[in-house]
Amino acid sequence: MAESGIRRAVRQMYHASLNILVLLATARSAARRLLPAACVLLLVTGCATEKHQREAAKALREFYTSDFDEAARQYKPLAEKTDEDFVLNNVRLGTSYLMYYDLDEAEAAFLRAYEVINSVGVNNGGRSVGAVLVDEKLKIWKGEPFERAMANYYLGLIYYMRNDYNNARAAFENALFKLADYDPDDDKGSRKKRLESNFVLAHLMLAKCFQRLGRDDLARESFKHAKKLRPDLQNLLEYSWNESSNVLLVVEVGFGPRKMTTYNGAIAGFGPTPEEAGPVPLPAVRVDGRLLNLHDLNRPTIDLLAMAQDRKWQDIDTIRTIKSTIGKGMIAGGAIMVAKGAGEDGSRQRTDLMVGAGLLLAGALLEASSQADVRQWELLPRTVFLLPLRLPPGKHDITIEFPDDENLYQTWQGLEVPSNGEATYIFRIQRFNEGPHLWPAKGMRKHLPTTVPGTKFE
Repeated sequence: MAESGIRRAVRQMYHASLNILVLLATARSAARRLLPAACVLLLVTGCATEKHQREAAKALREFYTSDFDEAARQYKPLAEKTDEDFVLNNVRLGTSYLMYYDLDEAEAAFLRAYEVINSVGVNNGGRSVGAVLVDEKLKIWKGEPFERAMANYYLGLIYYMRNDYNNARAAFENALFKLADYDPDDDKGSRKKRLESNFVLAHLMLAKCFQRLGRDDLARESFKHAKKLRPDLQNLLEYSWNESSNVLLVVEVGFGPRKMTTYNGAIAGFGPTPEEAGPVPLPAVRVDGRLLNLHDLNRPTIDLLAMAQDRKWQDIDTIRTIKSTIGKGMIAGGAIMVAKGAGEDGSRQRTDLMVGAGLLLAGALLEASSQADVRQWELLPRTVFLLPLRLPPGKHDITIEFPDDENLYQTWQGLEVPSNGEATYIFRIQRFNEGPHLWPAKGMRKHLPTTVPGTKFE
């Protein structure tokens, strides 16, 4: 009797195994009918995406070694592709050209990104639905709110460097608009409320635009508003100091936040935190070898590491969390049903095995599609310093250095300081970019004699 029972159990397990194989084949056939578009998409785009990622990584290495011209050359063909990374590759391209001082190309790249970011319906229809059902990467990258704000800021900075203050004003205003947030007091967590932005970098540049446009009333209001947000920047936000400035040094240092995945790749977070990265080093300025008294102007206007930790965008993250959680539950439920069906007979066994196999398949699909979209604008700095100075008109050698880190410095020779107006220069402080660099910059020489800020060519 015992042997008969064993044989019966073995026979049941054998038939159950056959049923599982049949059901998996059936489920696979059903998957082909239900998800053809997703499968084709993954197969067709997989290799191309991997190739583009390798090309972008090569360009990134050139940027990090301060070969901005070569970085732009490698980003350019990627930025011309009208795919999901169109905006991302254009802001990468624009950043590279800006650091190379090719303002014409930088403006064109950021404008292309701007038009898509602010266009209506780009991620509507199939693309947005695809992000919910299959993979968020089907959406065109538009960046996190702080990335979109920086894109508008850079566009505004380009116009400001050209003394096109009206267009600069519009771009800086858009940078503040892009930091609108979800209302934390909304019970549903979905209604978007326009909250006050603390993006002081754009507030300050907006105030300076109003000064140059002769709108003293709006300039004073903007400076006053910025002081309320950042009382520690009182000297930098002083109206008269900025009014008398004839040179503005824009100093970028450090590396911006990086996307990181937790919860089995389902949730996108940012690191490092400001605490992990340590305090922001403060710059000093030498003009013709003489150390200037900056009067506490050298305070960081922003810390992108801190901004990235303030996650006020929860829509796709919430969807991703739900997808991952449901997927795990379906996999667990499917395993239980298969185990239960293995010990049963007849129609009940087949029903439980079908349910279990279906849950396993559906759960695996949801779990696989819940991976976070880790695309990011890797070229952003950690912080930006704005140093408005009043210097004697003429040519000067200017060095930015950081007393707390002797390896951080950069020198430009022959920078032009006008007697009237304000010339703006950008310093990207990183390895292999110490200089000395000669003015006009290489990227601007091909555009002479029309676009050198602060000189007779302007």
